[in-house]
Amino acid sequence: MTTPGTNNTAESNSYVGIQAEQVHDSTVYMVLPDSPPNCKYQVGLRYLENGIPIRSRELIAEAIAHGYDGGEVRFHWVLAVLSKRSHRDLTPEEREGLNQISAELHKYPNDEWKRALEVIFKLLGCLDGAEADVNGTIRELRSLTAQQRDKIARHLDLVLTGKVKESLWVETRQAAQAARDSNNRIGRVWAYFEPLPAYPRVREPAGYSITLGDYTQAVFWSALLTCAVGCLGWLVLEHARLSLIVVYLLALAAGCVGARNGFQWHYKIERMRAKERDYIAPSRSVPAPEKGFANQVDHSFNYYFNKYAPEGVDLNEWLADTAGIRKTLRDEIVEIYRESRIGARKVDWLIRYMVRDVRSRWRNGTLLEHRERYKVETSTKAWCILSCVVLVVAAGNVIVGAFQESAVTAVIAGLAIVLSGRFAVPLWIGIAGERRRIEEDYQEYHQIKKERKAEYERWRKKLDDTRPREDEMESWLNSDKMLILDGALRHYRLTWNDIIAHAFLQTPKRPYKRARAGVGPWRYSKYEIRVFLITREGVREVVADLDFERIEVSSRERDNFRFDAVSSVHVEEGRAAGYVLNLTLMNGPVKRISVTEPETGGLEPSEDSDELFKVNLDASGFAHTLRILEGIAAEGEKWFVRYSVPSSEGKFASVDVRLDAAPVV
Repeated sequence: MTTPGTNNTAESNSYVGIQAEQVHDSTVYMVLPDSPPNCKYQVGLRYLENGIPIRSRELIAEAIAHGYDGGEVRFHWVLAVLSKRSHRDLTPEEREGLNQISAELHKYPNDEWKRALEVIFKLLGCLDGAEADVNGTIRELRSLTAQQRDKIARHLDLVLTGKVKESLWVETRQAAQAARDSNNRIGRVWAYFEPLPAYPRVREPAGYSITLGDYTQAVFWSALLTCAVGCLGWLVLEHARLSLIVVYLLALAAGCVGARNGFQWHYKIERMRAKERDYIAPSRSVPAPEKGFANQVDHSFNYYFNKYAPEGVDLNEWLADTAGIRKTLRDEIVEIYRESRIGARKVDWLIRYMVRDVRSRWRNGTLLEHRERYKVETSTKAWCILSCVVLVVAAGNVIVGAFQESAVTAVIAGLAIVLSGRFAVPLWIGIAGERRRIEEDYQEYHQIKKERKAEYERWRKKLDDTRPREDEMESWLNSDKMLILDGALRHYRLTWNDIIAHAFLQTPKRPYKRARAGVGPWRYSKYEIRVFLITREGVREVVADLDFERIEVSSRERDNFRFDAVSSVHVEEGRAAGYVLNLTLMNGPVKRISVTEPETGGLEPSEDSDELFKVNLDASGFAHTLRILEGIAAEGEKWFVRYSVPSSEGKFASVDVRLDAAPVV
């Protein structure tokens, strides 16, 4: 599914920002300070699977500190410590924690989790290049359960290099290829970026326009009319002529019939005029201010009226026939949602429904059904005209007859009837018409509200049933990154034996849609994936544009530079404006890489801006990339020599550049 936000026609030199953003499913990472240890562990495990190791290791460490321990818990803490980091990125406290677990492995029960931990530490031991250990360790890794094996391969991606990585790479690439479009990714990922629909609203019917003064006047003039008619009738009865009495009664009957049919005639004409105003295109329309809510609603209506045009029908004819109702529906949306701080995309579902409803009625010929509904029947007109004629003739005869009995009384009564009727009849027609209009409008209001609520429930359920889970989004993104990495290796004809270190830096690619679950990281519809491959000859850099929704990757930039070509690495820090990494080479322009985007929307009351900032920075791979680039910029080839030589303890030496402090276990 596409939305109007994805059709952007900005010029190449313009600045196109966020097209949409959404926060949903805030309970995914919900944990309270006094939550039991097992709850903290489960949420920490969820963070790990969803690609947020910085929070995972904190929560799992808290669970361990409160007595929730065991082989499975330690296994996942070790993965959280190593995930998205190299062995050199660890703090002294984390190294000590790993050493402690390794030394106390004999205390753990002999189960699958202990074996998995043993394999991890053997893999870390293989980093000293002991070839004999590598083959045996790889065999042990393959003997683990598929779930454990996949987790180790995924979270130790930046730790493992050389022969170990080479031995696993074919399986890793095949797994990434299989997982990339698994679980109907194309058919579901759109729902992740789709905003939660705003609750359906309907424009309230216009209020009752009749005032107390109108009622007072109607009663007064009606009382005067009744007195005048009664007085005239008394004179007729006194005359005691049967023919005149019959004419008097005929006049009363004609007046009643005429009033009833006249009311029907007048009411339907007024209702027809009101409805026609909703369907007739305005002669001139003032455009809404750019980038405002009304302007976005305008774009949505224009987009969907074009998208859902009936097949086989001239588009211009369709748009011309629906111009009036399009304007009416647009005004309704702007009116009922404008002041509630609801984003325009949250009402797109309602706009789509309105357009489909208009199309359905246009197809079956009921779009203008009000013309048939409020058409004045010929019989109504005939009875009204005939009754009025009879009333005038009969009333004239009655007044003439009454004049013969009492000229003054007859004249006064006649004038009173004409005067009071002139005011009483329109007033009562207006009162009765308003009552009937209110009744009809509220019947229509409740029917529309019922239909919109049903559509809202249907759309909400579809989103809930379709929206991918956080772990699925992370799995797809990780698969994309692995295949981009594989493409870089193939392009440069490198094997993992040639790679000393590598790093990913994932950043948003404008224009994009973004969404997140609770305090999880922002996920984007479009990414810019940078891969840095550190080899003996220097640095290989590949930049790929990833359309996450369409699973399309295009490599748009490749660069090679020596270790001494990196002049400086500078980070512009600012949470209001985002993080920007500036990479300066000796020969060439400064590379400005926007790592995190500024926060454009408000946070939920339960969310912490500092926590969200750290989560997004961690998810981008920024920390590991920065450590490598800063080391190269500071030391050049010396950094490479130091990085590639094992430490005296059989493990790589540490480059202590810290962006955050992890808890000590």
